[in-house]
Amino acid sequence: MPLPALSSAQHPKAIPDWAPLDRKRVLEHFMLSRDYENIAEYISFQSDLLPDERVILFFLHAVYANSTKTIELYALYIIGLFNYAKKSFNQLKAWDIDAYLRHLTNKGLKPSSRNTAAATLRSFFRHLVDSGVCTVNPAAFLKRKRNDGKGSLPGHLSHSLGRDELERLFTGMEEVGAPFRDIVLFRVLFMTGLRAEEAVSLKWMNVINWQGRWYLDVLGKGSKARRVYLPQKAQVALEELRRHTSPRPEYPIFENLRHRGRPISRHGLYALVKKWSSLVISRGDVSPHWFRHSCFTQLASRGARLESIQALAGHANIQTTMHYNEAAQLMSPASAIFDEE
Repeated sequence: MPLPALSSAQHPKAIPDWAPLDRKRVLEHFMLSRDYENIAEYISFQSDLLPDERVILFFLHAVYANSTKTIELYALYIIGLFNYAKKSFNQLKAWDIDAYLRHLTNKGLKPSSRNTAAATLRSFFRHLVDSGVCTVNPAAFLKRKRNDGKGSLPGHLSHSLGRDELERLFTGMEEVGAPFRDIVLFRVLFMTGLRAEEAVSLKWMNVINWQGRWYLDVLGKGSKARRVYLPQKAQVALEELRRHTSPRPEYPIFENLRHRGRPISRHGLYALVKKWSSLVISRGDVSPHWFRHSCFTQLASRGARLESIQALAGHANIQTTMHYNEAAQLMSPASAIFDEE
């Protein structure tokens, strides 16, 4: 919950001659520091670094996971807070953070982006406390958003299938004699992360060989075209489906079985997913979008770069993709190491 508004007398004063932190400068130092295994070693050679720049670099180095866009986003919100409050890291209070987040909201920042900012600041100050840099966490009042029941777990974990469930679904569909088209469709949905509308709109002419690999040319949201890599298992399945149907190039890949040359409708796809998931794995709540969430969450958990997942998903904003990183961390909790003892 937001903190109650405080009178000006209750606020520690901002530094009168505050020199704004330069985000570009901090990011340049971060890029240089990546060549050092120990960030402290790099910082020891940089006599011109300000104390605030040092703690920011410590944090960025600790959370870096091969995604420079994520680091840029972290730097944006952390440095934004410092410059907004005009205070150093050890002077910031809970009301400074609350005022900054209100400021972002008033500027028109989307709720999802505001939540990303809050999560960034929560992680930053928790890291400072855990590292012994600070004794008090001014961001402790920030609670994880629950999305009012709309999105549930981070990365839509509650709206995705685990690897075991997916394998049981694919194997079970074969065992009960599901049409080969349906099995291939579900595999393609999972292995490419396509949206329902994108999948049913695919034609055979959209399957192309580019630079020795197979891809799908997809028209996504806002009529934005993108090229989606086709993993080998999905490629083999599509080739077998092509042999079964002998289609024309302009025919849809996933045809309506009753009307040759016509695609499955989006409504029909939803019905198929509910039918087979209910029958095979007793899950009547599954929708086509679950395959998309499952794809990106599993890619993130296996170490795929956030930028690569963003390109595959067709996300306009990296912040949307970041949810899958959080979901992946829940799938591989640090405390699981105790299970190996």
